[in-house]
Amino acid sequence: MKIGKVALRVLLALFIGLIFFTLYRQQVMMANIEKNIARQEQELEKVMEENEKLTNLVDSTSTEDYTIRSARSRLGLLRPGEIPVIDSAGD
Repeated sequence: MKIGKVALRVLLALFIGLIFFTLYRQQVMMANIEKNIARQEQELEKVMEENEKLTNLVDSTSTEDYTIRSARSRLGLLRPGEIPVIDSAGD
């Protein structure tokens, strides 16, 4: 009878220890998940900012003003009546 009570107490202590160990592991996992979520939210903010910049760039490149400036600077095109100026400094 004495051995049965001791065995029961040992099993109860092991069971309680297992419960606490499981709760501890779950807390650690939750902390890791929360860190991961915070990191992913920061990355999402960066990607959204980059997306907005690219959207603005696409919107600005579809304007007629951008097309004209691009043609003038890249291709050296002139409007009728304009005189080309050549920079001899070479900067």
